[in-house]
Amino acid sequence: MKNKEKKQKPVFVDDGRTIADMDFENITGYQSKEQRKKHEEIRALNLTKQERRAIYRGVFRYTLPYFGCFIVVFVCLLVLMYFGMRG
Repeated sequence: MKNKEKKQKPVFVDDGRTIADMDFENITGYQSKEQRKKHEEIRALNLTKQERRAIYRGVFRYTLPYFGCFIVVFVCLLVLMYFGMRG
């Protein structure tokens, strides 16, 4: 059998240098001071699960007509484009 010598790996020593600045807004979990303040105000309300669900339902009911109008207009445009290309 051949006697192979193990290659010694150099020991990594962290010297504290930063290669790239990783503190920017697009990192997941980053929140600006304004966002953190708003989040803390909302958490300070101490809403129950039922109250939060009621708020979500209210927002959904408020936005549903606008979303419905958008869908209707989009479908009408698709139909017009279909018949416009056909003829």
